[in-house]
Amino acid sequence: MASFQKRGKTWTAKISYYKDDVREFVTKGGFRTKKEAQYWANENELDISNGSNLKGGKQLFTDYFLNWYETYKKPILAKSSRLRYQYTIGIIMNNFAGKRLDEITRSEYQQFLNEYANPLSVDGKEKKQRSLSSSEKVNVQIRASVRDAVEDGLIKRDFTAHTKISGRPEKPKEMKYLDAGDADKLTRALESDINIAHLTKLMALVSLQTGARFSEVAGLTWDCFSEKFNTLRINKAWDTLGKKDFTDTKNPQSKRVIKITPHMSEILRNYHKLQLIKLEELEIDNPLNLIFLSQIGKVPDDTAANQTLHRVLKKIGAKDITFHGLRHTHASYLIYKGVSIYYISERLGHANYSTTIRVYSHMIREMEKVEAGKTLVALSEMGRSVNKLVNKRAKNG
Repeated sequence: MASFQKRGKTWTAKISYYKDDVREFVTKGGFRTKKEAQYWANENELDISNGSNLKGGKQLFTDYFLNWYETYKKPILAKSSRLRYQYTIGIIMNNFAGKRLDEITRSEYQQFLNEYANPLSVDGKEKKQRSLSSSEKVNVQIRASVRDAVEDGLIKRDFTAHTKISGRPEKPKEMKYLDAGDADKLTRALESDINIAHLTKLMALVSLQTGARFSEVAGLTWDCFSEKFNTLRINKAWDTLGKKDFTDTKNPQSKRVIKITPHMSEILRNYHKLQLIKLEELEIDNPLNLIFLSQIGKVPDDTAANQTLHRVLKKIGAKDITFHGLRHTHASYLIYKGVSIYYISERLGHANYSTTIRVYSHMIREMEKVEAGKTLVALSEMGRSVNKLVNKRAKNG
């Protein structure tokens, strides 16, 4: 039920309704005419009858997003994924402080996306444009929460709909991995210098040979290595932020056993012997039984690993990629060699096969072209075989 009151030159509308046997009120003022106030009241009474929660939209967007994250996301996410959401929470706190959920317009949200991708300069210092992928990750998380708010009847419209992200373009996909020739050169360069002083080279070699993520490589312990079966078991990861202990893998599928070559097994076995001798000489304990414990008693961080990789790549004349690019190189090389995409997906520990297909669609398309050529050749040969058989029978008559 609605009531209306004129205050000065404007009208105020008040709606009353019952929710869970409790009477609720929603009031809005500032209407120029009574007809405008009536239109607002009629529209919102219809929303209430359809299950909308008008009061829910009046909460601060920062409070809503935090509660949404705690309820729907935090319980099911790995620590690394939770950190990404916590980053987004910080962004929302900085950009939407004091803003109610039902106040944000599509144009305001688009302005936020524009400013996020292109930060304003501070004290005359230009800020680096954020990457397109960074903008996309923030937008995806916010959009999911807003769509749930619409679904729950807290707001009537999705203010993230039909907005556009921007940012620094990503590197071309072919710049994220090495071709087969450079992968071979890198393998030989890394194998030629395996010792505890250059530990990050062995880390790079393991990633190149297994496709494991940096945190997974850093979290390997000697009980994960089986010389008998030539395998490495990924059952945990290294906490690259805390840098003192293990953390969970990115997703449940990331827990896996990866087959390695006998040669890789031999390298690890020989390195283990060297590590035991060196750590004893340096009087360094290894209570966590880590494979990659440096001569100062710490696990190398990803910055050190990337720096080492950059130097080696420059030395062999290969294009520059990141440590994560070794994972892409591993997968791309296997696709190039015709290995099943489903096996590659399990080897990489992807959450599902569609992730692998999406990430490596560029390689799959290239291989499809090759397979299409093979198919046409095969079909042509089949036709010629049939014709030869028919001609032979006709000749023999």
